[in-house]
Amino acid sequence: MLKAYDDNLVLYNHKPGSLLDFDTLLHERTGGYMDTLDQLICQTAQQAIEDGTEAITEEGLNDMVVGR
Repeated sequence: MLKAYDDNLVLYNHKPGSLLDFDTLLHERTGGYMDTLDQLICQTAQQAIEDGTEAITEEGLNDMVVGR
C-alpha cells in the first residue's frame, strides 16, 4: 500500500521509493489505520507544496497532527 502512495506522489523533489524509508515512522504515527495514513501523507504533501520543499520528509511527517 505504501508503495502505491509513493508511486503516485507528484512532488517536484520526490525521489521514487523515499516514502518507503518512513515505513516504521508511518506505522507508529498512524497505528496502522489506512484513513490516518492517507490523512498524514496528504497533509504532509500539501505542506511540502506550500513551503516549497516539494518532498515528504521525516520532519514534515512529524509536524503533522493526525488521528484520533
